[in-house]
Amino acid sequence: MRVVAILGSARSDGDAARLLNAVLAGRPARCFDLAVLNIRDYEYDRDPAGDDFLIVAEAMTEADAVLFVTPVYWYAMSGTLKRFFDRLTDLITVRKPLGRRLAGRTMWLAACGTDPALPEGFEVPFRETAAYFDMAYGGAHYAAIRKGGLLSPAQVSEAAAFGGQILGRPARRRPAARPSE
Repeated sequence: MRVVAILGSARSDGDAARLLNAVLAGRPARCFDLAVLNIRDYEYDRDPAGDDFLIVAEAMTEADAVLFVTPVYWYAMSGTLKRFFDRLTDLITVRKPLGRRLAGRTMWLAACGTDPALPEGFEVPFRETAAYFDMAYGGAHYAAIRKGGLLSPAQVSEAAAFGGQILGRPARRRPAARPSE
């Protein structure tokens, strides 16, 4: 199973990175840290080639599973990851053939924050984006971070078990609901 993990946090060594390490538990994955990559904003009238977006998008099409990892910022994904999600628009406009190659992959989500659970609706952009690209949505794992940013032994174990799901079984596909292009 080939896995691409995309860390969408402003801090490369923060809570989300610790969660990613716990999910992978030493398992192989190709990891991208959006904080150190050059991902430009989406632009309506121009092909924003020349940044690192296509490198990550190509890797996603070569994987069996794509794992997005983000802290919860103001009840939503991080701004860093939102910029990347906005750029997925390139894959339905100027890079349609590349976008079509995402079909059949499984998208997963790991998130962390200080609330006891993921905010209502947090998974919607992930689930609906997966459906739009004809990907399966495998599900989410959430870790409520304790003061000091450490995962408890139980949280590490739960995150590793979630990682086992990513590598162990495909999720059921959900029919895509596509707006007209």
